[in-house]
Amino acid sequence: MLIRSHEDNSVFAQNQRAQPTDFQLMGAGLLMICAFFIVGGLLEKVVHIPGPVLMILAAVFCKYAKVIPAAMELGAHSCYKFVSAALVWPLMIGLGMLYVPLESVVAVFSVGYVVVCGSIVIAMALSGFLIASRLNMYPVEAAIVTSCHSGLGGTGDVAILSASNRMGLMPFAQIATRIGGASTVITATLLLSWLA
Repeated sequence: MLIRSHEDNSVFAQNQRAQPTDFQLMGAGLLMICAFFIVGGLLEKVVHIPGPVLMILAAVFCKYAKVIPAAMELGAHSCYKFVSAALVWPLMIGLGMLYVPLESVVAVFSVGYVVVCGSIVIAMALSGFLIASRLNMYPVEAAIVTSCHSGLGGTGDVAILSASNRMGLMPFAQIATRIGGASTVITATLLLSWLA
């Protein structure tokens, strides 16, 4: 829960009923995820914008156009629940060790670097916290979602939300990080192509 509503007094009450896992639906959801990934990769060669960004935009467009059947959405959600419940820690550790060049981090590590990184995270969290009341949102949760921009994309979202015990905010963090990041990458790519 990120937005306040008058009907819901308990912030984190989840009314999810225990449902048996339907592996066929999960497989259908995984197939749809792979299809979006392939579409993003194919469009990358035409549009010259990174494939994962185009994949996200295609998924958002299909979701808002309501062309995805409800069963496929449920299957994709089942895949998400499986990955977020069972694979969070292995993914965080594996991707962190794979994609974070520790030699480079140690080489640039200094007091100034820590101050800059810390001030960015604090400024982002404070801006989310202070603006939340004007947008009828919970301040702490808005600050957490806003601070997800300072992480390493989806891996950073998982790390921040799991550390704050707010994995229920993952859809909001993904929208903020992925759509915000996608728009930043698209803008930067277009500017570089025009200026180069």
